[in-house]
Amino acid sequence: MPLSTRFAVAIHTAGMLAVLGEREPVTSDAVAKSVDTNPVVVRRVIAMLARRGLVNVRKGQHGGATLARPPETIRLDEIYRAVEPGPLFAVPVPGPNRECPIGRCVGAVLERFFHRAETGMLATLHGMTLADVIESVKERAECQPQQKRKSIIHELLQNQKR
Repeated sequence: MPLSTRFAVAIHTAGMLAVLGEREPVTSDAVAKSVDTNPVVVRRVIAMLARRGLVNVRKGQHGGATLARPPETIRLDEIYRAVEPGPLFAVPVPGPNRECPIGRCVGAVLERFFHRAETGMLATLHGMTLADVIESVKERAECQPQQKRKSIIHELLQNQKR
């Protein structure tokens, strides 16, 4: 079963919009280079974020995306819900063998447990903002050698221009 990376890509994208989008709209190509994925993947994620009112999109030659709100007001559960519309966990359909005493009951029990787990995860994400992620990235960048630190924003800006 493949793991979904949409949530991580959405946070990465929104973070770039927060850092670079203050200057000008950020293109999906620039984000895709940073994420190391196809620009189509980024455009799909941006479209999902836009549908939830988290980003604004401007089309055309000087187009791109910007955050719709300051990163301090964008909670991670909002980003998660924008890009992961289904439940986090699911009981297989059609389900286990109904003739088995465990198989008859396990689905309903698992749904209850899964709901509690997802509710807890969303509550945790609700307590975190995009600004928290950006601050953590900046703190981690501070641990890098001085030469690398100076080049991070410069490199992002250069990629945006290409």
